[in-house]
Amino acid sequence: MSKVKFIFCTHNHQPIGNFGWVFEKAYQLSYKPFLNIISKHSDIKWNLHLSGILWEYLEKEHKEYVKNIKDLVENKKIEILSGGYFEPIMSSIPDRDKLGQIEKLTKYLKDKFGSNQANGMWLAERVWEPSMAKIFAKSNIKYTVLDDCHFANAGFNIDKLNGYYTTEEEGYKLNIFPISQKMRYLIPFSNVEETIEYFKYLIKESPIEDPVVVMADDGEKFGMWPSTYKHVYENKWLYNFLTALEDNSDIVETATFSEILELKKSSQRIYLPCSSYFEMSQWSLPFDHQENFEKVLSRNTCDIETKKFLRGGFWRNFLVKYEEVNNMHKKMLYISDKLEYLKENDKKSFKKAKDFLYAGQCNCAYWHGVFGGVYLPHLRNAIYSNIIKAENCFNKSMFKKPFWNIFDINCDNQDEYLYESKTQNIYVSAYCGGSIFEWDVFKINYNLLDVFTRRYEPYHKMLKENIDKAVIADDKSQVQSIHNDVVKVKEFGLEKYLVYDNYKRASLIDHFFSCDVEYDACVFGNYQEKGDFVSGKYEVKLVNMRKFLKKQAKLSLCRYGNVDGKNVKLVKEIFPLINGYHVDYSIKNNCSDNFEIYFAPEQMFAFSAKTGDDAGHLKNVEVWKRYDDYLKIEVELKLSEKCDLFVYPVETVINSDNGYERTYQGTAVIPLVRCSIEPGKDRKFSMETVVNFK
Repeated sequence: MSKVKFIFCTHNHQPIGNFGWVFEKAYQLSYKPFLNIISKHSDIKWNLHLSGILWEYLEKEHKEYVKNIKDLVENKKIEILSGGYFEPIMSSIPDRDKLGQIEKLTKYLKDKFGSNQANGMWLAERVWEPSMAKIFAKSNIKYTVLDDCHFANAGFNIDKLNGYYTTEEEGYKLNIFPISQKMRYLIPFSNVEETIEYFKYLIKESPIEDPVVVMADDGEKFGMWPSTYKHVYENKWLYNFLTALEDNSDIVETATFSEILELKKSSQRIYLPCSSYFEMSQWSLPFDHQENFEKVLSRNTCDIETKKFLRGGFWRNFLVKYEEVNNMHKKMLYISDKLEYLKENDKKSFKKAKDFLYAGQCNCAYWHGVFGGVYLPHLRNAIYSNIIKAENCFNKSMFKKPFWNIFDINCDNQDEYLYESKTQNIYVSAYCGGSIFEWDVFKINYNLLDVFTRRYEPYHKMLKENIDKAVIADDKSQVQSIHNDVVKVKEFGLEKYLVYDNYKRASLIDHFFSCDVEYDACVFGNYQEKGDFVSGKYEVKLVNMRKFLKKQAKLSLCRYGNVDGKNVKLVKEIFPLINGYHVDYSIKNNCSDNFEIYFAPEQMFAFSAKTGDDAGHLKNVEVWKRYDDYLKIEVELKLSEKCDLFVYPVETVINSDNGYERTYQGTAVIPLVRCSIEPGKDRKFSMETVVNFK
């Protein structure tokens, strides 16, 4: 009699920078109880992938977990998959780093569990591009797993997928197992009987003997996702499911990937397009197209045939959708290139720097979906911190003199201006308001301008429309997939914070306000911008290269623009200091009338957390200071004259697996410099921003 060959695979991962208590919670709620239960079912075979980050944590904190996995390996009850050690989106990193990341995790697994492991590969977020087949094959990877929607995108009928398929790139072959979305949604959210009935259906409908079906998904859905612990363990879903598999051994049999490779031939040769799992294709679309796509999906919910042909976006569009992602990504590529020079000249430093770089490639902060992703400052900070550590290794070995470097770092066909020294980096965009968009302080390995702009997200519409029906998020509600429409909130009143910026948050953003501008209007974006300088293009007049004497390594930026209909020339000159910068402003009235206005050059600071010092309308201030207890630094802003300051936190509203919540992104500090300028006259103003280490 025919049997379903069922491949049960879980993928466990926690991102670089995630809190220690989250690692421990995931272990206690998901990884540990899952292993304890499945280990007691001796007839069940299991496939497992853990990122290197998580293996490191378990080796340190829970050696018993690693030992128990080793016992299962020895008893041939489990197969362990390799992948990128720090769980990068493989298509987003250089080929040399792809090979290095896979080699690092494969070596760990083979050393720990034996040479017969790590023949397969988990692909982070199942983001596939055809060129990866060659890289994986060169890494001695025999197979990977991708969603059935990848196959649908290539014209396959997902109801008839079976076994595994073979693709190639330049003759380098790779086997691919399709993951059943049906199984992903059944397990563990539907009752056990429904899943067993689906196995019976597969036997009945399959044209071949012993059909193969794969369920491969996040291990955190077994206990860590909201409400699942009670469902999976207290209500014994996992125990009942595994018991049902054993009781129905006449129709279903668990298997490992490698067993299927040995038992069955490849179903056929295939070529899959660039794609990811279906939900990711929704999230990667531009905001307006994402909403339209979701409308199309809702209209075709019951039309299975139509849905098979629907396809969303491309993962790399996150680099367009979020400028912050692109900046982080291009910084990573830049440092990866730098390390190639280090490799040739200082192999010891290169080895250390390489691990920092790899950690800075962890995928979770490079995109946004149902989890916080790029919106979570602690994840972005961890990416920048590791990349800056890698750069620090390069500097200690290779760096000679501070200088202004000019090239198109963010690949938008416009040059940026990068001041690089052994103590700091200052990145300036001349065409986007003449702003500073990155400020790396090497002593603390921190980008003090890692601030996220407030944007509209399609799920904000659901929050607005259901705000009266929103419920406080807790872990006691009925078990559901994270892909659902329940509106849960961490606090009431979140609609007040659905504020959207019309410019990219950065430092030295040159506002002009009317003299009656109000604090709340500025905080919530209800003011009127009187000038056209905020996002305007500045001409670079002078760059004194490779000089470091105070006020000589100068970047001079100039723009002729309009303020309240009047022609104005604005010049700002940026002088790098040891750990900070000095800015001289000159505002010239080029028209025939006097004008009176507030000049308001915005500064942004990505502190580690919000405090009571991050909000207020301060009067007659000449020096502003803010201490960061976690970073052990004090940021000091010195003004050339006393003026008022608007200080406020920039906060976003995001949807996560636990509900809608407010997230602190950084602090805006805006001096209000009163300008009354006669025709042909200049108004001077200066600021100095420094970091003091405590």
